[in-house]
Amino acid sequence: MADSFERGKSVNFGGFTVLDLRGTWREMGRQYGVLASRQLHEMYEAAIVGNLLKSGRLSREAADSVAKVFYANYPHRLKEVLVGLSETSGLDFGQLLLLNAVEVEVAGDIYNRDKGVSDAQCTGIAVWGEYSSGPLIYGRNYDYFPWFRELGKNLITTVYHPGDGSLSTATIGYPGGIYMTTGINECGIFLELNNGEPSGGALQYPNRAPAITELFMFLLDSPDLDQLESFFQSTRSNFAYIIGTADDQTSRCFEWPVFDVKRRLSVRRPGLMVATNHFTEPSWGLPRPDDEKFSWTRTRRQNLLNLAEHFKGSVDVARMKKILDTRMKDLGATTDNTVYQIIAVPRSMSLSLKVPELIDWTDIPIGDFLRG
Repeated sequence: MADSFERGKSVNFGGFTVLDLRGTWREMGRQYGVLASRQLHEMYEAAIVGNLLKSGRLSREAADSVAKVFYANYPHRLKEVLVGLSETSGLDFGQLLLLNAVEVEVAGDIYNRDKGVSDAQCTGIAVWGEYSSGPLIYGRNYDYFPWFRELGKNLITTVYHPGDGSLSTATIGYPGGIYMTTGINECGIFLELNNGEPSGGALQYPNRAPAITELFMFLLDSPDLDQLESFFQSTRSNFAYIIGTADDQTSRCFEWPVFDVKRRLSVRRPGLMVATNHFTEPSWGLPRPDDEKFSWTRTRRQNLLNLAEHFKGSVDVARMKKILDTRMKDLGATTDNTVYQIIAVPRSMSLSLKVPELIDWTDIPIGDFLRG
């Protein structure tokens, strides 16, 4: 794999790759295609050929259809990245669309109808003020199907420096996924996404731009949390999500079903925010979801609240790593579905990444890339 191409470069941190891309959106796609060629091909063979198609979950025709629908309402800037990828990666455009949509392709398996339960997960916890021993720290578990954990060896942090004047923005995720489930921009605005189906329902709108592309657009244009909040208040989601956000001073959580959006205002613990998969803002008037049917969302939330109270005032990055390393059976929130983990410190513009049982905690000075 090349370590530089045109204006882009690739840097390795203990097994994790950081791509530093610059120029127009198509130029950044071209750089991505060369610099991450190996990861893209390995991801395609493992996720698309070796799992999605081989398993028989979807025929190739059905998978292509899902991928095209997902792509249809993409922002033009991100479509240009995929065009650039098709010029240099060695994968054709159809293959890239499948790779870009792999998490969407398998999302139908989230709900196990035989057991009547949902595997929707993901967890976030932010501490600041009286709960942190220093600046705000945000930890998150990205949870999906356990077979995704092996794909974590190719996890990529992609830093985009757009030539159009947008804010430099980094995304963390699987190769070829041109969207955002976790990201941070040059102003230190961080966000992460959790599934919100247990409270917001499973209704989807394919005629709306995917929320995970809108989040990318939000960070490109948000120098502060107030501007970020205005985008949430102006945008309808295509599915139910819970979005945790933060700067170096505070965290805000947005509960974002397809029909509305609310920022959590009933905060009983100033300096602490925990998000799992159900809405906790009481003004919704919703009952709490069945814990067993929805991946123990209430239990995971309560466990993290308890750990934060126990370590109140002493939580630093090292402590946050231990909190995220604590499995649910040991009164934490991590499970077999936790496929990778991220810690962000907006003040120091630093990230720590881990793929459980595959790659240990690794620190990445993301500010050096975003502001370089």
